[in-house]
Order: sequence, then structure tokens, then C-alpha cells
Amino acid sequence: MSQARMIASLAFAAFLTAGSWQLAQAETAPPPPPAEAEAEAETAGETSAPAQRGGRYLQLPDISFVGSAIGKLSDDDRDPDRNRLRLDEAEIGIQSYVYPHVRADAFLVAPGHEEFKLELEEGYLTFEQLPLRLTGHLGKFFVPFGRDNQKHPHSWLYVRRPLVWRNLVTHESLTGNGVVLSWLAPTRSRLFLQLDAGAYTEAGHSHSHGEDAHSEGEAHAHHAHSEIPEGAGANFSDKFYTGRLWSGLPIGARGELEFGGSWAHGTTEQIPLPSGALGSRSLQLTGLDVSYRAYGKEARRLLLRAEHLWHRYRSDLGREMTTGYYALANYRWNKYNDFGVLYDWTEIPGLHGHHESALSAIFTRQFTEQTYARLQLTRGDRPGMRNYTEAWLQMVWGIGPHTHQLE
Repeated sequence: MSQARMIASLAFAAFLTAGSWQLAQAETAPPPPPAEAEAEAETAGETSAPAQRGGRYLQLPDISFVGSAIGKLSDDDRDPDRNRLRLDEAEIGIQSYVYPHVRADAFLVAPGHEEFKLELEEGYLTFEQLPLRLTGHLGKFFVPFGRDNQKHPHSWLYVRRPLVWRNLVTHESLTGNGVVLSWLAPTRSRLFLQLDAGAYTEAGHSHSHGEDAHSEGEAHAHHAHSEIPEGAGANFSDKFYTGRLWSGLPIGARGELEFGGSWAHGTTEQIPLPSGALGSRSLQLTGLDVSYRAYGKEARRLLLRAEHLWHRYRSDLGREMTTGYYALANYRWNKYNDFGVLYDWTEIPGLHGHHESALSAIFTRQFTEQTYARLQLTRGDRPGMRNYTEAWLQMVWGIGPHTHQLE
């Protein structure tokens, strides 16, 4: 299919989606249950106490579904996802309180770009009221590192992660299997200050197009004309640790400033030495982020954000550091529409002297709190391809109470 036909197909699909949603809004709500059914339910439960009847329903967890479909056009013929429209992921969320101030969350995900396989993306307990102003997570979860690592993809303000994040951390989210404690400082002013510290026995990533299927050496050994070069990211192989300090304060009557610093450290796979033996290697990630929000009348909001990351290897062969950053500006002029501009620049671990950069324009049409369509147009440079062009169309829909963390 030519790119012109593909663009027309994507635009037509978005038009049909918007039209069908407006028709659905115009339909009348289904009638309420008949009075006879309510009377029968009351009669059947006369022998049970009201608290018992209510408790039976409170034991049911909240169950949600979120789907994401993505179409992509690209003039870089090394891209295996170019000129395709398909389901990107399907997520099922199961959430409930299991004890006062103790919540259980589980998220099952089936990636649409691979052979169907349902896997546990997150499964953890949240302890909301521990002593000494502490809260905690126990289990497998997105670790508190960077500004957006703990957000699910359907909560992002862009279709794909910024390039620096994809090369230095992961395609989606860095996941740990362990424990994290968060301490809220008792500040006396309007300043917010929180410290997060975590320790994990396993490192992992949410599904990310097979990036965990190969070693870091294999990730950088691709020929320029067979695959787009990528960094290995946070390829921790055993225990690792994270820390994050973040703060925020109001600016005027309608603004707020937020800033944070993140740190992660652990060991990676051993590397071969010139002598033929295997040498040890550790990885340290650090990051700084700053965000500013200004709220106007009704639903208007301006968001400015920047994040800088450093990726440092230390091994028996020496040290290697790569770095990168992104800057995002997003303006929402009503509760349905927002427009953003994203600039990326990043070096690539293992490819000394090479970097990738891109400029993207992003438009989002919000139909409900759980359903939106997004178009992202990108122009950039990468090793082996200057001035590449990409167009992304994303459709996200949700069912149930697990909504998006809107900004």
C-alpha cells in the first residue's frame, strides 16, 4: 500500500471514530431495571442483614480494560513497524482494597505487536498509612525513576517515549520486583517534598518490542541497513536500587512549579575482556526534571517540561557516559483538544560519536476521560538516516474505573 493511501486510510478511520462517538453520545440511555426486579431483589435478601448484603458487593474488585491501536508511516525502510496499523497493547486492570489503607493492584497486558501472550505487567500492594509519614509498595511495579516512568502508556502526552528515554532507560517503563518506601516531608509552607527509595531483586521492562530478548552487545551490533541502532537502556541483570527526590510549589494563583532528581544503580551482565575472561560492569542512571503548569479559565492549561538523563557504565575496561534530554510544551485550550511540541536529543550507548534527534508536533482529541485519538508528526536525524519522517496515529479506549492520569 502506498503512503498516500495509508494516510488516507488512517484519516478516514479517525473520522469514522469521531462520528461514531458523537452518534453514541446522542443515543438515549437504557431504561432502568423494572420495579418488579427491585422488589424481588429486596425480598430475596430479607433474611440477610444490610451490612452483609453490602459487604458481598464490596468484595468485588474494580475491573478495567484499556486498548491502544497505533498506525505508523515512515520513510526509513529499516523500521519493521513502518506502514502498519494494528493493536499495540491490551491491558486489564484489577484493583481493590484488601484491608483498611492497603490496596492491591494488578495489570495484565497482552502486546499486540507480538504473538499473543498475557503477562503480568504490574502486581503489587500499596500501604497508604505506615508510621513516620511513610507509604510503601511491595511487589512488581514501575519504579519511581524520572518524571513519567510510573505512568502507563495510555497516560502519556505523546505516542512514543522520548528518544532519550528509549535509548538510556527503556521503550516503556523500568520495572522492579521488590519494595519502595515514600516519605512525605512535614513542610510548614506550601512546599511539597517527597523522597522515594527502593530496592529490587529483579530488573525488567514493560513489553518493549523485544528489547529484552537480546543482550546489550547484540543490540549495538546491527548493520546500518538492517535495523535502526538503539541503546540497551537500563540493562540491569540482578539487584538494583533507585532513589528520587521531588518537590513542588505554587506559583501565583494559577501556576505551579515541580522539579525532581532521580538515581538508579545496579550491576549489568559481565563483559568479555581482552584476556578472554569476563569482567564486571555496573550501571548508574541519573536524571533531572522540571515542569511548569499554568491553569486558565475552564479547562485551559499550559504545560512546559524538560528532563535530562545521564547513563554511566563502569567496568574493568573503563568508563563510558552517554547523555540526552527532551523538552515538551503542551497547551490544552478546552477539555477536548490539546496541542504539543516535543524536541528530543540523545546519544546512543555503545555507539560513540553518534546521536539521534527529532522534532514532533502532537495533536490530541479527547472524547471522554477514557477515550482519545492522537496524531504525532515527527522529523528527525538518526545514524544511517538523515531527515527521516514519521507519522503516528493512535486510538486509546477504556472500559471501567481505571482512568488516565491526565495533566
